[in-house]
Amino acid sequence: MKRAGAKTPDSLYPPGALTLPVNPALPAPRLASPPIERPNDGHYRDYYGPNIRAEYAVDGCDDRVAVIDKAWPHSLHDIMLLVASDQGRRTGLGDTPDPVLAALLTAAMTYTDLVSDLQAARTFGLGGGQLTIGWNHDRTLDRDNGQWWDKTMHWHLNLYPEQVRAAVRPTPLGEIGDAGLRRSLVDPVAYLAQHVARDALSGHILPAGCRMLPISPRRDAARLLPVGLKLKLPGWRFLTTLECRRLLRALHDVAERGYREVRDAFTGCPEPTPPWTRPRLLPPGQVRERLDHLPWLSPVSRAMLMRLRDILRDVTDSEMVLLRERRPLANRCLTLADLSYNITLFTPTRVGPALPKTRPVLLVMQLKLFSYVGHAPAVGRAVASVIDRHHGPVMDSALLAQRRAFQDTYITRLCTALPDPFFVSEVNR
Repeated sequence: MKRAGAKTPDSLYPPGALTLPVNPALPAPRLASPPIERPNDGHYRDYYGPNIRAEYAVDGCDDRVAVIDKAWPHSLHDIMLLVASDQGRRTGLGDTPDPVLAALLTAAMTYTDLVSDLQAARTFGLGGGQLTIGWNHDRTLDRDNGQWWDKTMHWHLNLYPEQVRAAVRPTPLGEIGDAGLRRSLVDPVAYLAQHVARDALSGHILPAGCRMLPISPRRDAARLLPVGLKLKLPGWRFLTTLECRRLLRALHDVAERGYREVRDAFTGCPEPTPPWTRPRLLPPGQVRERLDHLPWLSPVSRAMLMRLRDILRDVTDSEMVLLRERRPLANRCLTLADLSYNITLFTPTRVGPALPKTRPVLLVMQLKLFSYVGHAPAVGRAVASVIDRHHGPVMDSALLAQRRAFQDTYITRLCTALPDPFFVSEVNR
């Protein structure tokens, strides 16, 4: 909520950001009778039930990797991977054992191999699609966010087909009239956060063959790249290396530590508060002084963070009661409660038969403060899209059969890549 005469979050967008091409409604295929969406508060098998297609044991720990048939798909040939554990919920990279992360990356690589296989591309019509692999991290509980329904770490393996890409009719970000949608497509802190994250990473040596790309909305628009901190990786095979796992963990750790220190500078409270509460902001002069004591921050980042402090204000108790009763209003007026980001592995070129494994891959980290969506794919000629899961085409029996056959093919391959399946579901065959 804003005070009279105050700047809005949109004032945080740098020059050129409001001209970024975006797609506010990327159609996704859907079930004729999808289930009611609800949070996963219990055991994953109770929540996903017959949608669990397979589970794979992981050497060295009790956790498993589960393959899920999404009830709310992103695309016809998508796959979801879930960290399945009876020991407790794995919420992100910070509490996921290394053998499990290695298994997730192997499973992601298996998907990449499948969609670039000549026979599979012909059988399922995959040529010309666009590949993204990603996951969200957000522990917010009191308003919509990128990881709303299940706080367990889960990865989305997506292939957006050529006909969907061709149908995208991008709109300049500034022409999206709904403020919540606009700020979810490209979070107002998207570029500010890139500068802060780049500062936080300044003492880290990137793996061989990896480099950071420039921060520029004009470059993103010209090259149709996703908005976020971008690292160029040496190729898809990099996913199978120890260096990749170390890089992913470093990105998470740096984001976690940087977020806590900046939050502490803003509020004197580095840790999250209970749902439907937010810590009180410190006076601007005190925030400036505390930011000056963070030696890793550049002058540019400090100045941008002070602009952020200028547009934020405390929420009163009565306002919080109102926001709790009106969730759409909370999505627009209440910041996310904790560190929020998504990581996407993305190739800007079309995929298809014999996708070269050395083709450069971009790792994109999007850090957020206002957005109610997670992964917003750069599909077609848009740098960000919100997936419309309610108005897309209903999958008929033929499409459902094709989807199941694709998943069967993937599971067969994964049984070779991860040779110890815990079980493979025969439900609904």
